[in-house]
Formats: sequence, structure tokens, C-alpha cells
Amino acid sequence: MARRGHGEGSIYRRKDGRYAAAITLENHKRKTFYGKTRKEVQDKLNAALHAQKRGMLAIGPQQMLKVYLERWLEQIYKPSVKLSSYRQYRVVVEKHLVPGLGHIPLQKLTPEKVQAFYAQKLDEGKSPKMMQFIHAVLHQALENAVRM
Repeated sequence: MARRGHGEGSIYRRKDGRYAAAITLENHKRKTFYGKTRKEVQDKLNAALHAQKRGMLAIGPQQMLKVYLERWLEQIYKPSVKLSSYRQYRVVVEKHLVPGLGHIPLQKLTPEKVQAFYAQKLDEGKSPKMMQFIHAVLHQALENAVRM
């Protein structure tokens, strides 16, 4: 069998009969995938390589959205705005975003979960203007998270 190229990962059979595939991440750590068949592991490896090329492969610590939002609000948003704007954002984060989405790990937050959260808030009777404001706060925080 031919050797795989640099950065393409590796696939090998373990002593217990399962297959494993590993790739090296940007931080020089290895991420390993396991499966019963070589094909299964190959598919996982290909998906990880594709996600890595797009910059979507989760490699950092599993931080909860609540922790990130609070840190973003205090360390990044607060120093750059007036006190009244900061207070409005703080209310949205504490009253809406943390109770609704705070329990989700930041890397596991999906558009479907956000849409379900918005639908829930609309069912609770929130106005369209308030929904726009909640969306603006969340969008701004997540945009910063992607940059980081």
C-alpha cells in the first residue's frame, strides 16, 4: 500500500482489531478517530480533514456558551462602548441568552439550536424588535468567537 502524503493523516489497525486514524492539528497535537472497519475510519478522517481545511475542526477546550458570553461581555465589549450600551447587552445576555443557550458548549452550538431558541422566545411573546436585539448581541459575540 502506498504511503499517505504529509498532512493527510494515518490509518492503522490496532491490536484489538479496530481501526484508528490520526491527524496532526495546528497546535501539533494528534486527533484520533476509531472504528470497526477501515472504510468507517477513512470516512471519519476525510470529514475531519475537510473540516480542518475549512477551519471548522474543533480543537480547543470545550467552553460553555455561558462562560464565553460573560467573558466576551466584560473583557471585549465593555471597554469599547458607553456604559448604557453595556448595560443593555448585559440584560440580554443574563436574561435571555444564558438561560436559553448557556448550557451548550460553544463548539456544539448549531444554527438549528439557535433557531429553536428564537422560536421559543417568539412563543413566549417577545417582540420582533427584541428578537432583533437578542440576535444582534448573539451575532456580535459569536463573530468574535470565530475570529478567536
